[in-house]
Amino acid sequence: MNIFIPPSQILIDLSIKKSLGCVSKDRVKIGGRLINIRDDLLCYHDLYHLEVSCLPRIQMGNYQVSGIHGINSPIFHDTEIISEYHPLLDEARVAFHEWLTRTSIFNTLKLIGWSIWLITQGVNPIGVLIRHLKVLNWDIIFYPTHHQRKSKLSALLMNCKRSVQAKESIQNPSTEASEHPKSSIPQI
Repeated sequence: MNIFIPPSQILIDLSIKKSLGCVSKDRVKIGGRLINIRDDLLCYHDLYHLEVSCLPRIQMGNYQVSGIHGINSPIFHDTEIISEYHPLLDEARVAFHEWLTRTSIFNTLKLIGWSIWLITQGVNPIGVLIRHLKVLNWDIIFYPTHHQRKSKLSALLMNCKRSVQAKESIQNPSTEASEHPKSSIPQI
């Protein structure tokens, strides 16, 4: 029996999370406008999944983890998918990404929790950290100035969309890119 539960199943009051620096559930806004993807408002946690999905996959245990291919969610995929691996591996990788790119007390505690959970699953969290650092594209993630934020986030979202469409076209050669429904991301 595994007595260690994943950190995502530990219930903590949102006000406590926010006081420790959590912004994951906040909605993403650009220029005062909420960002909508496939009829769903984008929150920062989902944005982190999209950022990770734009990076090369990394080895976590027996799997090459992308950040979105364990999660069957309409915000990440045009159609229902069969998970390639357990969705908690995506969540663990996103925790490493979030800690590296947006450090807070909450993200540090979350990373410690995910690291302990990975150890219980036979995955070396230091190896995960090193592999994620090697593929991290710092230019896309960090926005040098306020004025560049809008265009870089828009470019990131569009690159993620193209990347997902290209992967889906490779997996489904009969599907043309033009058949994919257009995202409802506002054109910026």
